[in-house]
Amino acid sequence: MILRSRGVRIFLLSSLLCFFALACSSTPPGHYDVIIKNAKIVDGTGKPGFTGDVAIAGEKIVAVGKVKGDAAIVIDGTGLVACPGFVDTHTHADGNILRYPLAENFIMQGTTMVLAGNCGGSAAPRKNLTFGDWMAEVEKTPISINFTMLVGLTSTIRDLSIGEDFKRAATKEEVEKEKAYVEEAMKNGAFGISTGLSPGLREYTSDEELVESGKVAQKYGGIWSAHTRWQEDDWFKEDPKEFGYGLDYAPPGEVFTGRYHGLLEAVDLSRRANNIPQLIAHFNNGYLLPQPHPEYLDEAAARATLDEVIEPALKAGQKVYYNIIAADSSGTGRQTPVIDTFQLGTPADPNRRTGGLKIHATPDWLKKMTKKEFVEKLKTAEFREKMKRVILYSGRFKFKYVHPLPDPYWMDCFQIQTHKNPAYAGKTIGELARKRSPDNIKKAIYDESMNVLFDLLVEDPDATWADILDKREDVGSHRVFLKHRAGMPCSDVSCAPAKSEGGASLPGPGAYGLMPHYIYTQVKKSGSMSLEEAVMKATKVPAQEVLGLKDRGVLSAGAYADIVVFNFDKLDWAGDFIKPNVPPEGIEWVLVNGRVAYKDKAHTGEKSGKLIRHSL
Repeated sequence: MILRSRGVRIFLLSSLLCFFALACSSTPPGHYDVIIKNAKIVDGTGKPGFTGDVAIAGEKIVAVGKVKGDAAIVIDGTGLVACPGFVDTHTHADGNILRYPLAENFIMQGTTMVLAGNCGGSAAPRKNLTFGDWMAEVEKTPISINFTMLVGLTSTIRDLSIGEDFKRAATKEEVEKEKAYVEEAMKNGAFGISTGLSPGLREYTSDEELVESGKVAQKYGGIWSAHTRWQEDDWFKEDPKEFGYGLDYAPPGEVFTGRYHGLLEAVDLSRRANNIPQLIAHFNNGYLLPQPHPEYLDEAAARATLDEVIEPALKAGQKVYYNIIAADSSGTGRQTPVIDTFQLGTPADPNRRTGGLKIHATPDWLKKMTKKEFVEKLKTAEFREKMKRVILYSGRFKFKYVHPLPDPYWMDCFQIQTHKNPAYAGKTIGELARKRSPDNIKKAIYDESMNVLFDLLVEDPDATWADILDKREDVGSHRVFLKHRAGMPCSDVSCAPAKSEGGASLPGPGAYGLMPHYIYTQVKKSGSMSLEEAVMKATKVPAQEVLGLKDRGVLSAGAYADIVVFNFDKLDWAGDFIKPNVPPEGIEWVLVNGRVAYKDKAHTGEKSGKLIRHSL
């Protein structure tokens, strides 16, 4: 008989392939390694969820629906949701994956795959270590998470190609060196390049360097992830050779319009680099709204940003995506202001190569002080006035991600976490400043905010605070940005252990529970998305549309069994800034490549993750 229907031929061929696959498998039909029974299945495609089962043999899903048979592990999914493991497209996990191969903070929140090497910096290449060498080292190390990499251009590769004399554009010969490093990385499995154009040494990168390296990545089917220029509201400097975190060389107007221009630049450079797909890193609003304002202004500004930046590019045929740190505080943790904020004891060498480290522009006379000297001087009115001039007028000072000149309301971002006086705990600097000056907001902003901070530190030099409001991304815009077809959540954090090591500082609660918090805020709290939409944006969109991995990010036969099983009614993070490393509520089971990595709120020790290399 002649089969004239192409659809019939494909169906029969697929059936034969499935038959032979089962025949060759060590797992006979009807007997599986894992079965998830009677769960609400949200498969990652955006389709409505349904009640059913998921059967797993080896690393892959073999059946979704009503499954008959038995298994070595049977998970009762009654009352629970089963969905693909979450995919985080903006992390810095390459910085310590070899130290923390369990990646416990990611696994406990249901994240089963990360993309690392972001913001222009990556763990490789380094001197005497190629990107391929480093990837081989990761590949031979048992890890718990699926791991993908970008290669960092503007910090890592540029540092190798240019060296000490980095305060300039690269020469043509150096551009060729950069392109060679990118090519080596792409041949060894990088998914593309990352760039960071703000702040610090990265600002010196020329358009030629960016576009030419982008073309190399595009040739190999890669993507470009851009931390855009002026994203952190830096201050302008007149001398291009002056160097430091919080400063950028550009016309003064960029303080107010730089965010907008930076977003347009990212899209334009991608177009010039042969239309390489762009993944804009921790996307933010293109319009500055520093003063307190109604949330609908954030939403309107977010829509305007999409209409002005993203939609024209999509209509022109460009592939443009972006990720959002889907939490008010992002991944930031608790700090000690005396040391961490004022950078005491860390005078900067303006000529050192940084590899992407943040070298603060805070004056050296301040950095050279000891903690004791600083606190003693804060007791005097003369020194306080000197500090106010540095903070409020020099432009050479920054509170973590918040620059007090373009954002005078920095005081609302920082909340006291621990202090000898318990009355301060849980209060923001802004709350305390307004209490001192209830009838004069200008005095509260420019005088009392400083006085509050200085008094707190004099009373308790070991006090801690946290940046609870990351204004880089205008949190009121999240609902608009995340709902758009180009958006997806991310964490912007590294690997971290479940338990702190010897009192070492920890990241914020977002590092341990951002994905559950994302679903809680977008689905349960605001209702801006359905559960199916929210899951799709954290699974299929990043895995398949951005990274091109067609066997990841969905629950379907033949896909890798990266699965999270959770209780939707309980889902949210459980930590805070004092104790962030608390397992999120609602996450019941996490499977990575078919093996159980997390259950009963604890990592099982399983290391079934993979280094995944990009290939054409």
